[in-house]
Amino acid sequence: MQGECCVTELVEALGEKFSTISQRLRLLRGERLIVRRREGTHLFYALADRHVIDLIQNALAHAAEPERDSDSAHESVIPRSKQMDHHHDHTHKHGKACGHTAVEHGDHVDYLHDGHMHHPKGKKIEEHVLEVSKTNPSDCTPKHKCEGHTKDHVHGPDCGHEAVPHGDHVDYLVDGHLHHPHGNHCDDHGPVKVVK
Repeated sequence: MQGECCVTELVEALGEKFSTISQRLRLLRGERLIVRRREGTHLFYALADRHVIDLIQNALAHAAEPERDSDSAHESVIPRSKQMDHHHDHTHKHGKACGHTAVEHGDHVDYLHDGHMHHPKGKKIEEHVLEVSKTNPSDCTPKHKCEGHTKDHVHGPDCGHEAVPHGDHVDYLVDGHLHHPHGNHCDDHGPVKVVK
């Protein structure tokens, strides 16, 4: 799953037409899942970064799990916040003047970085997720009114608000509280204290 491949290698490995592989590569590049490098007349493709590798590995692991009925599946899932995944290949040093938003998370501080909550621990960076709780519920709140953005604002990548992993979904930090896009409104998922 790691390393580079040229289109010819992908055609041979997958047994697909050259035009089909090229079209798929163009779509994957458009979604920023892969990158390409030119060497002379050859183009080499690779997965974009560690996040994409983790995404694929998690999807494959999930697909390999035995199927469960819906009642027992909910009880057997380990909350993501308890897993303490490690962020690999991370050279940035988080700290007071690092440029990333620092937020309180339990008894420590995490840093919001490209849709992740990073917690420096020695030489490693732990991936954290804000737990669903009384303070930060995951309830639907259709009557929530927010002064932090216009009514027609759409949360998502590059919307101007930082993404915060919360339970099994992503919220957006707006004026010290979490917004979750839900149909034609934003749910209020509670406050988050930003450390100045």
